[in-house]
Amino acid sequence: MRKSMLWGCGMLAGVAVLAASGCKSEQARVEFSYIVEPVKGLPPGMNTIYVDNAECGPNTDPRWSDLTATVLRNLIQESRDSFGTQVAVTDRSDTKGTFEEGDLAASGMSTQQGGAPPQLMAADGRVLSKVNVKVDVQERKNQTLDITSIGGWGGHGAGGGGADMQTREVTGYQRTMTVQTEFKLLDNKNNRVWDLKAGTYTATDETAPASPIYGSSRGLGDLPAADQMIAGLVDQGAREFVSGLMACRINVSGVVASSGGEECANGVKMLRAGMYPESLASFRSALAKKSDDHRAAFGAGLACEAMGDGAGALSYYKQALMGSQDMQYASARARMEAYASRMRKK
Repeated sequence: MRKSMLWGCGMLAGVAVLAASGCKSEQARVEFSYIVEPVKGLPPGMNTIYVDNAECGPNTDPRWSDLTATVLRNLIQESRDSFGTQVAVTDRSDTKGTFEEGDLAASGMSTQQGGAPPQLMAADGRVLSKVNVKVDVQERKNQTLDITSIGGWGGHGAGGGGADMQTREVTGYQRTMTVQTEFKLLDNKNNRVWDLKAGTYTATDETAPASPIYGSSRGLGDLPAADQMIAGLVDQGAREFVSGLMACRINVSGVVASSGGEECANGVKMLRAGMYPESLASFRSALAKKSDDHRAAFGAGLACEAMGDGAGALSYYKQALMGSQDMQYASARARMEAYASRMRKK
């Protein structure tokens, strides 16, 4: 009895060790940014731009209207203040209040002094936009080992006891956020559409998969806030549009995990430390041993992109996709296809 109980406990401990050992890979979240040069640029003589609030889709929260316009204004202002673009945003958000105050002064109902109210700067260009947000939630069922059923192991002989190990069903969720955007720059002086950019951007998150032993159901409350992810997708679309017209900052965030090799693990460690040349060397060593190591290829792509080597990054992202059709790899490849030749030299 004692022997079988010890065996049963040892079996359980061994399974726990195996579960833990599968989690020893290195992982890093990498964040960096760089500046890209415009494709088309602004029309000649366009010195001021007015940004309208966005038109929202039928099932889209109206607050994304103002947020989209704010993102666009900030990007244009940053390009002017930091990257030398000769254009200004004319802000008309307080127009109603300005006119009301002027009317009150003109009628003698206000003590305002000094004549006419302030004049608004004329706009040479106008940005119109549309945004449509969709959130899709899928429920997923998985089987996990019920830890309470293991207590009977060791009850009868070395076979493990009279109670059978049982499984139970746990529930998880996958959420997909899709943002459709359309941005348009109107050239007021020449009454024409100067540039038009439409795109669809997607992000997916899910509750952590159940452990084969200790799994438990997870609800939608375990998922991170959807608003932050949606805002990131709106920002992505806005940057793609603005970057075609003026110098613009591109922000990159990626998560890379190592494969089984030591070289790949070292590459992830150095990537996490911002040691990009050393990280790239380690990932290359990993790929020399195993050319289909998609994790090493993705890490090498991030290292190249962070160093401003767009062509190298694109090549590695394509190599990563040959090993795994990961959405993150596909997004990185699309980003480099758009920006590789336009990255401003450091």
